[in-house]
Amino acid sequence: MSFGASGQIGKGIVMGNWRGVKYARSYVKPANPQTNAQQANRALFAFMREMWKLAPSIVADAWNAFAAGRPFTGMNKWVGENVRVIGSATDLQDLIGSPGARGGLPPSAFAAVTGGGSGEINVTFTAPTPPAGWTIAKAQCFAVHDQDPHGIFDGVFIANEDSTSPYAITLTGLGSAKPCVVCGWLKWTKPDGSLAYSVSLLDTATSGA
Repeated sequence: MSFGASGQIGKGIVMGNWRGVKYARSYVKPANPQTNAQQANRALFAFMREMWKLAPSIVADAWNAFAAGRPFTGMNKWVGENVRVIGSATDLQDLIGSPGARGGLPPSAFAAVTGGGSGEINVTFTAPTPPAGWTIAKAQCFAVHDQDPHGIFDGVFIANEDSTSPYAITLTGLGSAKPCVVCGWLKWTKPDGSLAYSVSLLDTATSGA
């Protein structure tokens, strides 16, 4: 292997370079397992990637803040964390809406209830006592229809925020009488002016009929 070569020669030999060491090995046909468990896992990954594509910026900002300066993207973290906790679940009631970034405290309490209008859910936050020099920039939340994450995401992804205490938000456009999961977290301004995000809390509610 004194010469330089890389790639595949027919279906016989694969040549390459790994950390400066040249190698040659027999060609092995890549496996493509099709067990039920593996196909379910692929469906879950696809579901989470589709959710990310449709995620409002309110949602993506927290994940991108977590990923800043690290060897992965906000999307990588969103997919990886939610695949880890949802696994074989048939609903979204363990969904992580925010991973937390830069140390923000979560709400002391968080609740979602059926709203007064069709397709509405009302969300309330109880703010914790802030650390010295910290202030709450916004309370943020989103709702999606509760559904099996191994299917096709139905596309309803509604988010909103409130910058004024007592931090109450009405989410609209969720459809009539739809069971939903609702995630909420706090966006903070730190003493140095940078932003931090708390981990999310989750509640369930049915949208107004």
